[in-house]
Amino acid sequence: MVLGQHFLVDREIINKICNYAFLSDEDAVLEIGCGTGNLTGELLNRAKKVYGIEIDRELIQLLEKRFKNEIQEKRFILVCGDALKVEFPKFDKFVSNIPYEISSPLTFKLFKHEYRVAVVMYQKEFAERLTASSGERNYGRLSIIAKSYCRAEILEFIPRTLFEPVPEVDSAIVRIVPEPELIVHRRELFEDLVRFMFSRRRKMVGKSILEWSKSKGFEIELAEDVKKKRPEELEPEFFAKFVDML
Repeated sequence: MVLGQHFLVDREIINKICNYAFLSDEDAVLEIGCGTGNLTGELLNRAKKVYGIEIDRELIQLLEKRFKNEIQEKRFILVCGDALKVEFPKFDKFVSNIPYEISSPLTFKLFKHEYRVAVVMYQKEFAERLTASSGERNYGRLSIIAKSYCRAEILEFIPRTLFEPVPEVDSAIVRIVPEPELIVHRRELFEDLVRFMFSRRRKMVGKSILEWSKSKGFEIELAEDVKKKRPEELEPEFFAKFVDML
């Protein structure tokens, strides 16, 4: 393992990931965490151009040797840097087996860019939180905010044994399409409210939402049935509509 990365070594799964992204020879693809280049090689076989961001210098040297011709042809643009700090190039599709410890900030960085589709390998638990609906066990802050940016679906679960070194967790392939399921007009307030409510998820909605509203200088009235609920019992639309009414 290099800098927290686990490398996907199963050729069948690598092909599936590329198939899920519907890659063509017109696509510019961004890959985060190229690792040893197993997925990178298949992306280069199918896409017009691949941008790769890798933070580990030893892996950069390995990638430069492995894809020397593609780099010379400028079909593979390799950047050594932190994906959370490096400015993303313009790309059509995002296809990556990302370092799991940066899943949340990297996903929100992706949300703020233009792209057609993303196919991402996540830790299983993160994927379930990203795609959860109200009433499901993993439903929470991430689920709700993500719905205001995209549609996300788990395509399949991947056992840990298909990675080297073998991680402690299973994984999941998720496809993300930038078509919001939830329309939000006041994004900053919406995201702030959702984060606040789920930081107090054991409290009833009435107390928490009153506390948040007072801190923002708003006066509110809530229906009695809503006051007695917990945050995870509320549909995503509740949060969007609530801030619209303020």
